Amino acid sequence: MLLPALGLLLASASAAPLDRALVVDIRHATAAEVDALKQRPGVHWWLEMGARLVVGGEASAISELSEHSKPLGEAVALDRRDLALRAVGCNPGEAAPGRLLVQSGRWQLRQLDAGAALPAHDAGHELWRRVDGNEVLARQARLDLPARLAADPLIQPIVDRIDAARWFADLTQLASWDRSSYGTTSLNAARDWIGSRLQALGLTVTTPDFSMPGSGGGTITRQNVIGRWTGTELPDEWIIVGGHYDSRNSSLGSVTNAPGAEDNASGCAGVIELARALLPFKPRRSVLFMCYAGEEQGLYGSTRHVQALQGNGDFAKVRSVVIMDMIGYSADNQLDALYESKATYQSFLNRFAAAAAAYVPGLNLTLSTNPFGSDHMPYLNANKETVLAIDTDYADYPHYHRNTDTPANMGVNAQAMGAAILKTNAAVLAELVGASDRIFGAGQE
Repeated sequence: MLLPALGLLLASASAAPLDRALVVDIRHATAAEVDALKQRPGVHWWLEMGARLVVGGEASAISELSEHSKPLGEAVALDRRDLALRAVGCNPGEAAPGRLLVQSGRWQLRQLDAGAALPAHDAGHELWRRVDGNEVLARQARLDLPARLAADPLIQPIVDRIDAARWFADLTQLASWDRSSYGTTSLNAARDWIGSRLQALGLTVTTPDFSMPGSGGGTITRQNVIGRWTGTELPDEWIIVGGHYDSRNSSLGSVTNAPGAEDNASGCAGVIELARALLPFKPRRSVLFMCYAGEEQGLYGSTRHVQALQGNGDFAKVRSVVIMDMIGYSADNQLDALYESKATYQSFLNRFAAAAAAYVPGLNLTLSTNPFGSDHMPYLNANKETVLAIDTDYADYPHYHRNTDTPANMGVNAQAMGAAILKTNAAVLAELVGASDRIFGAGQE
């Protein structure tokens, strides 16, 4: 799950430290305006973090920039060699070394003490690395999209099948169980309910065992849930749609008081809702609709699934993977989502950006090629085209990994947020699986 190691700052030993850095709000800036900020005289380096642009350089240049842009606070004096990026997994609000300069998406920019080494980290919980010079960590999709993208009338009926109230009802049912992977009774009840939902849609359901470390030592056996659709024309080409069904609260070892509505009943219910949207159109390719256990303890369910596919020779059949983790929280009426993958799969990310613009114009997407810490990572590490969809505001959710992560506490925007991500995913999946009205022209019923 480790990201590739990146080098230290692109500066020679003789280069003078930068004097000032400023965080600029670029939510409403055009692509040309963002480029102009990066290229201003006296700006020596920049870091694009979605809706935030960090620029560093000469004190006079940064002072002038502060007067003519939308700064988020005062300029900060620093030595750029003391900057570090922290990828945040389970606890974005916990205390961490250094001074927090900006948080955007799933990364924090922090100023460490002078000369301090990078903090030790757990790749499944957080990850630290130095800052490259002039780096796009995440980028607002709108900056690179054409002015207008039209919806495909053959895809629109599939998008329209997404039912926000039905999705939220499934989320609510899942949140009625404590789903810690260290538990059994409630976790198994959720497992069986997911299987019954998928089976009712006509899918072949299996619950393969996998092993993972137990909370008190030794190993325990848990199950993923897989609902399999066999493609009508291309059965040996597979698309995976997944999200974890386990949950946790502030104590990882607790097996009670872990409703996990946002994290991740929202994504698991989303898997079921996408099956409802796609299956009536008889996908040409095979689809595995999956809900994993063991994610919170270290991505065990998804990791074991990749290993199983590699072991039985089926991994080569997988074409693409779409993972959802925390898709139902928005702190306000502005709907924002983050889609992330490796840079190798930038074109795959771009398909989701185009789909959002065409089918859900109220959804603002940020694209990141710096992935971290969810069930997309085992597939990406095995070099499979994979994307994670996650709501941007999850790090600000006050009930994240708490016993108060209930449907009621997800707020009034939950259904709108979840539906926006699900409709975006339905549009792309319709093309990936070959589920559209076009297939009827090929003689399908």
